Amino acid sequence: MVVELVGPAGVGKTTLAQNVQRADSSVHVGLSIWGLPRFRLIRCALALAPTVLMAAMRKRRLRWREIAYMIRLDTLRRLLRREKSRHRIILLDEGPVFGISWLDLSLAKRGAEAPAKWRRRALAKWARLLDSVIFLDAKDQTLAGRIRTRAKKHRMEKGSDVAIQRFTNGFRAAFEKVIGELGTSGRLVVDEVRTDGRLSQSAARLRGTLARHRNGH
Repeated sequence: MVVELVGPAGVGKTTLAQNVQRADSSVHVGLSIWGLPRFRLIRCALALAPTVLMAAMRKRRLRWREIAYMIRLDTLRRLLRREKSRHRIILLDEGPVFGISWLDLSLAKRGAEAPAKWRRRALAKWARLLDSVIFLDAKDQTLAGRIRTRAKKHRMEKGSDVAIQRFTNGFRAAFEKVIGELGTSGRLVVDEVRTDGRLSQSAARLRGTLARHRNGH
C-alpha cells in the first residue's frame, strides 16, 4: 500500500512518519521526490525532453526548477512501481500530491500552467499507484510557531502571521485540488489527521488511520 502524507509546512510529516516506522517496522519511510538515484533522474530527464521542448516552442517555457520537479515526480513513480511489492506499507513524505501542487502554485505565480498532456498523464499514472492520502493539518497559530522554531530552515520563518497563513492556505487549496483530481478513479482513500497536540497523540492518530486504510476502511 502506498500512502502519501500531505499537509502545510510545520505540520510534522517527517517526524510523524519516523515515529510510525519505529512503532511498526512494516511501514517503509524515506521515499519522496528528494534524494532519488541520479541515473534514474537522468533517464526521466531524457524522456521529458520532448515535453520541455514543445512547451518552449509554444512560448510556454518552463523554468529549470519546474522541470526538476517534473523529473523527480516521474522518477519517484517509476521507482515506486518496483518498491511497492517489497514493502507492506510505503509512507511518502512529499510525493505526487505535494509535487504537482507545488508545480501548480509555482506556475500560477507567473500566469502559466503545467503542460496539459503531461499533467493529465501524471495524474492518471499516479492515481493507479497511490492507494491513500492522509491530510495532516493543525491550527494556523501552531503551524506558524513550528515554522519559526524548528531546526529545519523555511523561507517563511521570518514572515508575519498573515503572510504565513496566506502561504499555508495556498498550499491547502492546491492539495485539495490535486487530491480531488487523483480521486476521480474512485479508489483513493482520503483521511485527515490533526497534529495540534503532543507528538505522541498525533502519532497515535496517524497509526490508527493507517490501520484503517490498510484494512480497507
